[in-house]
Amino acid sequence: MSLRRIYFTIVIFAFLPVSARAQDDLALVENGATAYVIYHAPDAPASVKLAAEELQRAAKLSTGVEIPIRNEPAERMICLGDNPSARDAGLTATDLPDDAFLIATKGANLYILGKDTADPPKWKGWTSQGTLFGAYEFLERVVGVRWLLPGEWGEEIPKHAKLTAPQISLKEVPDFALRLLTDVQDKRPPQDKQPSEAQRWLLRHKIVSQVEGRKINQGHSWDDYVSEETVKAHPEYLAVSAETGKPWPCPRHKAVKYCTNNDELVRVFTEGVVQALEKRPWLRCGSISPSDGGAFCQCPKCMAQVTTDPHGNPSHTLAILDFYNRVAKAVREKCPDRLLGGIVYYNYMYPPEKPATMEPNMYLVWAPLNYYGWGLAKPAYRDEFERVLVGWLAVTRNFVYHNYSTWMRSYNGAPLPPGLEILKFELPTLKKHNVWGVDMVGIGAWGYGGPANYILARQMWDADVDVDALFKEWLRLAYGPGWRAMHDLYTMLDARMMDRKRREPVKYSGEQYEVNRGLIEEVHLPVFPEMERLYREALSKAETEAQRKRLEMFGDNLVMLHYNMREAGMLKEPEQSSFYRTDEAYAKFLADTEFSLALYRNHGKRYTGPIWEREWRGD
Repeated sequence: MSLRRIYFTIVIFAFLPVSARAQDDLALVENGATAYVIYHAPDAPASVKLAAEELQRAAKLSTGVEIPIRNEPAERMICLGDNPSARDAGLTATDLPDDAFLIATKGANLYILGKDTADPPKWKGWTSQGTLFGAYEFLERVVGVRWLLPGEWGEEIPKHAKLTAPQISLKEVPDFALRLLTDVQDKRPPQDKQPSEAQRWLLRHKIVSQVEGRKINQGHSWDDYVSEETVKAHPEYLAVSAETGKPWPCPRHKAVKYCTNNDELVRVFTEGVVQALEKRPWLRCGSISPSDGGAFCQCPKCMAQVTTDPHGNPSHTLAILDFYNRVAKAVREKCPDRLLGGIVYYNYMYPPEKPATMEPNMYLVWAPLNYYGWGLAKPAYRDEFERVLVGWLAVTRNFVYHNYSTWMRSYNGAPLPPGLEILKFELPTLKKHNVWGVDMVGIGAWGYGGPANYILARQMWDADVDVDALFKEWLRLAYGPGWRAMHDLYTMLDARMMDRKRREPVKYSGEQYEVNRGLIEEVHLPVFPEMERLYREALSKAETEAQRKRLEMFGDNLVMLHYNMREAGMLKEPEQSSFYRTDEAYAKFLADTEFSLALYRNHGKRYTGPIWEREWRGD
């Protein structure tokens, strides 16, 4: 049993019997006052100070009482961080892994402490914020706080006349050391001057936004390390076509492919990687992933490394792994404290039949293109998933899973359901095999993507959570009495999407993750009147302003979808719908929602053009 697995087993959340508990509970707030302070050391890291502010803020919103923050211990305190007071109580975070925490009561005091990175961190993205994450866990378990969506309408903080903390002894360790949820509008467009609410939402779910840095970088990067001038001077570095014996056409430098068996190219490429790392002392891990697309080298040496994947397609896995290893070994000699990341993707997404041995500074990031866009709904891919995963883990344990699994490109307002069956299968399987990191793409349109993002975020910490229960919890809290209607709406779309995906060809094509005309006509259009009925029912039952606002965020997507279907000639009598907008009204709607989290942006860009056919060809 691994040390990591041992950590998972030592998790205790113990309450004393009810008869004993009442007298031992810590009365943090009662009778409109508090005898407690929130204490952290004066030199505590910024993350610990933020933990104090978050506890103070939530407690005040819940009870109306502000618990003061102090830099000195007190007789009754919520003690934050691994400080002398915690150690005097027999508590330390010394042996905890990154981001893990302890929550414990000792006498009249409550202690929350975890492994915390000192300021400033040496490496961007490589931080541990255990105490902060422990504070968020306390707010959820004891106060009942939930962060459903980013921003003011996403928070649920129940009111308490008396706030008590039960006797607790809790240790928590995340299931995955690396946890990223991307494409959720945490990186805001430059012209939007508002703070990134999605960034704070991620942190409250114990995830550090990619804006703060990535532990493992894996983006397409072959164009970063060899200059265009060098490529022009040395065409022998380029990948060649077996048919012509000449380099593949490469109209854009960022589409470049190299001959990975050219020793001089490997040397020049490695020098470029070392120079890039030396210019960025804050960057622990650099990417050496190929540029996107195929057109790999077909020279005799490279072709000797080509095999066949399980679906009968050419696989360049051996060539890519060999290239990764050669570069990683050379980089390690010059930069021994740095790491490299490289994707295994596209026509090199399947592991070799005979396991290779990777250099210790090399991290593989499995980006299984076949599984993008609900691909795991297809029985052939679902059946092979665990077998392929195990094959990669035989190559290396320095392994990150990166998938657009329930993501699809949906610019025109068509709501994406959460993909509940995929969520129940994917991350639990990764946890079963002790995968080190998960880098998942979320749903950027928060108006309908809230439940999926909420479930994914919680699964990254605890992959075995009850997905159905989380889904219903989110709906009940978000929509109040109208939650059942929205449950029916989401699950109706979920079933229709699953049905379409199961019937798609197994062979991958880029169209399969597009919410294009064909998908909208099959999934959304036939049930649009029922979607509208269920939505209107939910809206009529909203009891609070927050519930109405959340429902309106969903409705904004239906306004966009209705307009775009009307423009595409897909609707009969469109004026009969409550979502109908004249051209002038729709233009105002777009202006009013320019920076709305409700509507989809793809990496900061918003598309407001017509529904497209087949594969997306926009910018």
